[in-house]
Amino acid sequence: MDPRLTMVNSKANRFLTTRAGILIQGVLWLIFWIAPAFHLFEGDSRWAHNFALPLVFITVGSASNFKKISCELTAIIASFLTIPVFLGYISGISSTYIAAILLILNLLLYLVERGRKVELLVPAPRLRAWLKIHLLTFAYLGLAHMPLIFFLVRWNNPSVFSTYLPVEYEISTSSFNLMLLPLTVFGIMERYVKKVGKLQVSLIGFTWSMVMILVPLISIFFLGQ
Repeated sequence: MDPRLTMVNSKANRFLTTRAGILIQGVLWLIFWIAPAFHLFEGDSRWAHNFALPLVFITVGSASNFKKISCELTAIIASFLTIPVFLGYISGISSTYIAAILLILNLLLYLVERGRKVELLVPAPRLRAWLKIHLLTFAYLGLAHMPLIFFLVRWNNPSVFSTYLPVEYEISTSSFNLMLLPLTVFGIMERYVKKVGKLQVSLIGFTWSMVMILVPLISIFFLGQ
């Protein structure tokens, strides 16, 4: 194989990762609700959680790429925001403000960090190594609470959460939540495992994240939900 082609493929593979897929999902999800789906929010403000959650995805995806302890800690806080949001403890509007603040904090920390030779947070070497290994894993586990709460808690009792959350049985919403569980597994795996057989774990995760975008869109286009 041409060495130049190998180099191009290697550079491309650095961007075709699960963490990049999560970032892209967050951006496209936010655009979708700002533009074509905004009328749903205007009709029922309980749909506002669809502004907060994409901001959480953007925070986790960007922090995964920044690879700074301070950013990763912010990502964990953002990811576990999914619990009070999906349990209907706080309104979608309030959670959007919180998610926006965390995203801005994440970006500001990175801007400060990128110009430093030493990170802002410098724990003891052993603790630093532990944090580098596990922080993003906790962030992905935070995202995994979305489908777990959606199917195990909200699915059979939607009226309990009706103060801040609408009933969501749509195929697009259900399919996205269902596919999110494997995505979080791929996100965790790609940090420790490069390949499964001949397949790149990061490429599997990226491809899966793109399919997660397409399936709900196809469902909305053909089935209207």
